[in-house]
Amino acid sequence: MLWMGDALGRCVFLNSALRRFWGVDPQHLDQFDWTSTLHPDDIELLSKPFGEAMAAHTPFTIEARYKRADGVFRIMRTEANPRFGHDGAFLGMTGLNIDVTEQRHAEQQSRYLMGELNHRTKNLLAVVMAIARATAKSTDPQRFLDTFSSRLSGLASSNDLLVARDWSSVSLSDLVTSQLQTISMEKDERVAFGGPNISVCPQHAQTVGMALHELATNSLKYGALSEPHGRLRVVWHTTGREHWRLEWRETVKRTLSAPERRGFGHVVMVDMVEHAVGGKVHLQFEPHGVIWSLDV
Repeated sequence: MLWMGDALGRCVFLNSALRRFWGVDPQHLDQFDWTSTLHPDDIELLSKPFGEAMAAHTPFTIEARYKRADGVFRIMRTEANPRFGHDGAFLGMTGLNIDVTEQRHAEQQSRYLMGELNHRTKNLLAVVMAIARATAKSTDPQRFLDTFSSRLSGLASSNDLLVARDWSSVSLSDLVTSQLQTISMEKDERVAFGGPNISVCPQHAQTVGMALHELATNSLKYGALSEPHGRLRVVWHTTGREHWRLEWRETVKRTLSAPERRGFGHVVMVDMVEHAVGGKVHLQFEPHGVIWSLDV
């Protein structure tokens, strides 16, 4: 969008693109005041460099918001150069305006996304470090790599779901399915799971996903999924307008004994979940099964 101004800063020429932008009648160009289209918050921003350039007869470049003919403010980059007569007298400025609104919005969104990525990466690394430390404390060196890798796989599975949903929310159904998939048991005939469509926010999904992974791997090693006649049932339902319940129930033929000590698995399945979601977790070891439930 090209323009030309006089020594006082008044418009003496606007090309058709700029006239369309401002809705200016070429027959009444002398009545048009371009400063009236400036965003009120940008008047001071523009006045100083414009005034200095006009006084010193030097080029200037600046960005400001201008009201388009339809009433929408757009960001325009102005690049101006002084114009002189044959006698060297200053005649005014000649310049061009470039609409950079989309470009600036894209840059702003990019900065926001980079900030979010940095924040989430730091959080994720903190979780990974916590898993590594706790796994090292509760696992012998020979089994550390397998156990640590398994827990990272469960964490990655939940993150994959969040990325697929633009980090907005995850359905309980997808969360349960993804963790059963990490142990290849989502289609096993011993497993049954289901419930209504309930969405979980990103922070809760990550922690609940880790708990479900611990439950799944424990079941595969010691519980219902470790024997042919074992049964695993995972169900969820609403318990009011603002509450829901998730239950993991295992049934086995043999007699089970409760763990002698509380390891990292208990911390993940109970303590971390309660702290993260503000809900209540019940973990009960019965003679022929295990029940884990979460009320949120």
